[in-house]
Amino acid sequence: MPSLYGTVKSKTGEVFQDSLDYCKGALQSVSRSFALTIPLVEENILAPIMVGYLEARILDTFEDDIGRREISLQERVNSMNIMMEILESPDSSSAREKAKQLAESADEMVLNPNYRDLVKNMERILTVHSSFDKRTKECMLRWLKEMNFGMQKFLKQEVYSFEDLNEYCYYVAGTPSGFLTELIRTRSKALGEENSQILRDNERDFGLFLQKVNIVRDFREDILDNEKIFWPGFLFEKYNLVPADLLKPENEEKCMELLDAMIDNASLHIEPVKAYLNAIPEEYAGFRAGAAVNFAMGVATLESMRNNTEVFFGEKPVKISHEARDNILADPLGFVSG
Repeated sequence: MPSLYGTVKSKTGEVFQDSLDYCKGALQSVSRSFALTIPLVEENILAPIMVGYLEARILDTFEDDIGRREISLQERVNSMNIMMEILESPDSSSAREKAKQLAESADEMVLNPNYRDLVKNMERILTVHSSFDKRTKECMLRWLKEMNFGMQKFLKQEVYSFEDLNEYCYYVAGTPSGFLTELIRTRSKALGEENSQILRDNERDFGLFLQKVNIVRDFREDILDNEKIFWPGFLFEKYNLVPADLLKPENEEKCMELLDAMIDNASLHIEPVKAYLNAIPEEYAGFRAGAAVNFAMGVATLESMRNNTEVFFGEKPVKISHEARDNILADPLGFVSG
């Protein structure tokens, strides 16, 4: 007859495996690019990176998903704060109750079905989160707190300058880069002092670069979906335009000048990101390869948007060709070392 302890342990293992499988599947649904590359990373950092990404995605969902009804600023802030309260004490019964509270709000708060499913399954994400060691939990919490603070700041503030854009992109994408870098720096057994400093000096650039590529690429879609626009306001003032004017063919010349400015600004991060990726120790070659794929695809996307009117007038956001994607996947580090 099996012991009660053995039965409980078995059930606990089943719950954890179910939750881990859910996280892997959810990643495929909410981010094709990261779903492609996160599985490349080493086993000892795979689960924290995956769960950290999903938790950041939930925060971001409360920040900018338009909802199935009009969502007030205070409702967004409250949901984001509840999320952080859960992560403050992830092993507590109150965390489970708050996760259920978020799940119950998802039908009204979240329009995107994949993101809505993520919020509804917060408890399963929390099950995997709770399995991490104390240092990893504290690291995740610290960076997500920083992200939450900045997201709430820019819920109330417009992006006017490139300095504002850098700050916004740091909060939404640079903080995850900081989390990833801390995982590498604290777990590596072969990271020298010089490369450790290179990672610290350039960790923001990786997130800022990818976020800026998205902001440029998704401009037309964001306008049509009534999303908040993060192209700096001074650019529109300079040309006496409002953002929606860039979708009018008669403004094509001005459109291309603004596009040049945005691409030039994003390109400032390319060399720092190369330095960052080359400083990652060999014991995390899988992480480096995955990050290099995302970076190289970002560079290729940026290049495909240069002088491309489709950014403003195309039916869909600009994408790189299948051939370019396959070349990157075949040799992700080729561009980084070039």
